[in-house]
Amino acid sequence: MQAAPRFSRTVRHPGAPDPQRIVSLAGPAMQLDFTLEAGRNLRDAISIPLSRAGLEGGTVRFGQLAIAELHFLMPALAVDDQHAAFYSAPHAMEEGTLIDYACATYGRKDGEPFVHCHAVWRDRQGQRQGGHLMMEKTLVGADTPAQAWGLHDATMATRYDPETNFTLFYPTRLAEQTVTSTGKRVVLARIRPDQDLTMAVEAACAEHGMANAIVRGSVGSIIGAEFDDGRVLEDRATEILIRAGEVRQGRARLEIGLINPQGQVCEGVLARGCNPVLICFELVLQEL
Repeated sequence: MQAAPRFSRTVRHPGAPDPQRIVSLAGPAMQLDFTLEAGRNLRDAISIPLSRAGLEGGTVRFGQLAIAELHFLMPALAVDDQHAAFYSAPHAMEEGTLIDYACATYGRKDGEPFVHCHAVWRDRQGQRQGGHLMMEKTLVGADTPAQAWGLHDATMATRYDPETNFTLFYPTRLAEQTVTSTGKRVVLARIRPDQDLTMAVEAACAEHGMANAIVRGSVGSIIGAEFDDGRVLEDRATEILIRAGEVRQGRARLEIGLINPQGQVCEGVLARGCNPVLICFELVLQEL
């Protein structure tokens, strides 16, 4: 068995570590092409089409989205010992912002649709920034295509996590599986803190016997970052999403977008074995 890496960057969480570091489930793949409708808030623009299609849990990707009103949070250091990291105060930006790319996890909170989204955008001056979108307040400015991948019989449901003292998404089966499929599968997974992100993606694939997969869903945080070109970021609090990710013959390659506490964006391919998850990482894999 391969030994877990030791990390130069680490944080302490308030609760005891859960022994199960990667939680995942799989089922027959669903894919949906749909439109984010102008005038809706982003939560409804995502949840209404997915609900109509019967996609209960998964991920959504979109880009080049004009925003009528943008509200967001940035990563921040914790101010006490109750969390390893936290969020900034809310920020807002004017009409004219264009989201370059975004990834959202779609699931349930208290039985109602809930969406967790990280994005990178440009303001009217072309300045790039990013963060955690406040979905109920952020308004779609123009009809824009989006894609979703997920499952019909499982979701990402929120529950309290004693280890991190946050309420976080958790892969949850909604009913006993009644569909037998020989087609491709989708995996919903949650990766807990202090797991190397690249290796955890590989482990999630291996758990379900997948040698090859595409990373579709990718919302979470890591502790700083070390890239395969030698760059090292020492920021402890980050928000990230995977721009392009795949697993080929069991080996993963993850090209990420990272947002630091100042809202600055850094992009590149992660070095394997060097990038521990901070709070959690929500992962959706599509089998190839």
